[in-house]
Amino acid sequence: MVFRVKKGVIRTPDYQKLRATTGWDIFHDKVVERSLSADLFSVSFYDGDEIIGCGRVIGDGLMYFYIQDIIVAPEYQKKGIGTKIMLEIENFLKKRTVNNSFIGLMAAKEVREFYRKFGYSERSPERPGMCKIIKK
Repeated sequence: MVFRVKKGVIRTPDYQKLRATTGWDIFHDKVVERSLSADLFSVSFYDGDEIIGCGRVIGDGLMYFYIQDIIVAPEYQKKGIGTKIMLEIENFLKKRTVNNSFIGLMAAKEVREFYRKFGYSERSPERPGMCKIIKK
């Protein structure tokens, strides 16, 4: 399968569509547009004109990087699209990180092994990760 790869800001309708295919919460378009415009890096994959996957990197661009929203449409999962997205992200990070840069991500339990293939590991109990989600 040959897919078109696009680097740069992901279009809001495409991003919203992908989030919906996976059951993720939907944000207001203006919020999404502003968030996507602040990405350090983003990549999206298309089958024709249809978005089938994306990934983003956010952070300060020097010390801290966070991999966000690795999303693959359900009908394209298990076909290597996620791996291709991560390879694009890893290439970006290789060029932009400095000694001791921190690269973080949050992952569902069932995809831990996927990220381990790229060298990511869970934090030790002495350095637990935490998060907070705002509900309004």
